[in-house]
Amino acid sequence: MIYIYILMNEYIKTLPYGDLLYHLTGSWPIILWVFYGYHLSKHLVSPHGKIGKRISKSISFPLNWLHALVWIIWLIPIILILRTMFYAVLFDEKKWTTEYEPGKPTLPPGFGYCMNTNIKQEDKAKGILAYWDYACEGSNEKFTTSAANALLTRFYYINYAIFLIVLLVYNTLSKVNILKNKFVLLNIRFALFLGIIGCILPVFASGFYLRSQWMTTSWSSLLSMNACCFMLIGLAVMSYGNAFSQEL
Repeated sequence: MIYIYILMNEYIKTLPYGDLLYHLTGSWPIILWVFYGYHLSKHLVSPHGKIGKRISKSISFPLNWLHALVWIIWLIPIILILRTMFYAVLFDEKKWTTEYEPGKPTLPPGFGYCMNTNIKQEDKAKGILAYWDYACEGSNEKFTTSAANALLTRFYYINYAIFLIVLLVYNTLSKVNILKNKFVLLNIRFALFLGIIGCILPVFASGFYLRSQWMTTSWSSLLSMNACCFMLIGLAVMSYGNAFSQEL
């Protein structure tokens, strides 16, 4: 209803393709992820080398399959971002069809539109376009804050788990320092880098503004990337650790 009113009102101008720009700019973590994928490809062990053959024997299947699993995990955040953009911008849940309306805003369920357009006639004559709903504003602020806190908690758990893995690996494999492996180090460094970015989320996600919701959406993509880095760390530690422990 508010969307129709805004389109018909000469005083409230919409941003052309604003909804698409909102989701495209909110997908900026993909740039970091592609950069990470480029370096990831340089540190994959060749299946025909000495170390690659040892790893293949320890995991009981060809190393190429392990490489395929690495790239499947790497693709997960990209698939999630594209899926979110598709359902937010192109998919109409009411009609269950694909439909694109350039000026129509799509915000997540629970985030309200805080303008009440049922204006009294005397206020219309004064040039008032809408009433601001302060209860809706408070609800939006709680919604954004709770989402940001939930993301911050998950970032903390992943950072703590990575720190625990590093300690366990360092103490368990004392004769062979697996942390010198470039593939393992790349995943740990990038995961911690994403974790540090994630921990400063509350600084930018406070309030009820659209900017706050945009930050929360972007940080959820970073969280999925951080989780994938954590999975790759575990996969690398088990593969390389098993290969070198058998040799010892």
